[in-house]
Amino acid sequence: MLKKTIASAFKLKGKGEMEKSELTYTLSFDLKFFSHETSKKIVELAERRGVIRVEGGVVRPNFNLSEIEIDEDFKPDVRKLFNNGLFDKIIREICEKTGKEFPEVIKVINKKQMELGNILDVEVVALIVAAEKCIDIKDYLKEVEDEVLGKGSP
Repeated sequence: MLKKTIASAFKLKGKGEMEKSELTYTLSFDLKFFSHETSKKIVELAERRGVIRVEGGVVRPNFNLSEIEIDEDFKPDVRKLFNNGLFDKIIREICEKTGKEFPEVIKVINKKQMELGNILDVEVVALIVAAEKCIDIKDYLKEVEDEVLGKGSP
């Protein structure tokens, strides 16, 4: 949902890059998704999760905008955007079992997501990365399935 939220702003403006302040403004005032303060936090979250990259105040998506379809009635659920408990839990386990730092694991997951054509939810890609590192993922399967199919708690 975070990727789709960010893509909405870029697609509305018809741009592949924009200033960080413009992205925040677009999310809050043009799309009316969130308050201005919440929009700032969404942009920061997208940067932390590797959905966007910021260089010299210019924001670029880390995914192909043309691959993201946005329904006309799309409205992101702010609670779900900030509820990163499951994703964080999987990443923490990967960190713990591999000895890698959080940003390094995020980078590996983002790279894998790109390799897979950006068609899978980030939780699924995190499980793939964990499995490739020989980490037992069976305890996460049902929870990730529920999250991906929209049954997860808000």
